[in-house]
Amino acid sequence: MKTSPVVYCFKRPEEISAETLDQIRNLIREGSGVGTSWVMENLKKAFLIAYAEHEGKVVGTSTHKYPQKAYREKIEAATGLDLEGYLERGYTAVRSEYRGSGIGGRLIRGLIERSEGQRVYVTIRLDNRPPLKMTYREKMVLAGRFINERTGREIGVFVNQLPPEKSPERIEGPVNAERP
Repeated sequence: MKTSPVVYCFKRPEEISAETLDQIRNLIREGSGVGTSWVMENLKKAFLIAYAEHEGKVVGTSTHKYPQKAYREKIEAATGLDLEGYLERGYTAVRSEYRGSGIGGRLIRGLIERSEGQRVYVTIRLDNRPPLKMTYREKMVLAGRFINERTGREIGVFVNQLPPEKSPERIEGPVNAERP
């Protein structure tokens, strides 16, 4: 029996049907381990959404989105980085039965290719090996780190282009990773 191929899509939010956006939101809620209260709002305002479909079902997703200002400022305060003007890579999730097949990497590579010239950052728990491997594979570098005050876990901030440090009057301290 021959299986159908996985189809990769890279679209602006307004180009995606409501049904597909719902599938993407549900996949993010099921498997990406991030705060989900603002998912749909962030998706609708994203720069670019990548998703993989197999037999009519969304099986993977990743997004280049405009970060919530308050969250970005907390990261900047904790790390001393200046991330203004950066897109945030987020909401990367792949259904468990499809993991290890390269879907996440293809989605991220496609986003990078279609976001040429854009500065991008991503925050990842430093003990979460699979997304760290994908991030390093796509040549993003660790620019800063902080402790998430809600979970107590160390979070890395990875970038595709190194940002300048913020001015010396930065505020140091933990950041709550629950994103608005």
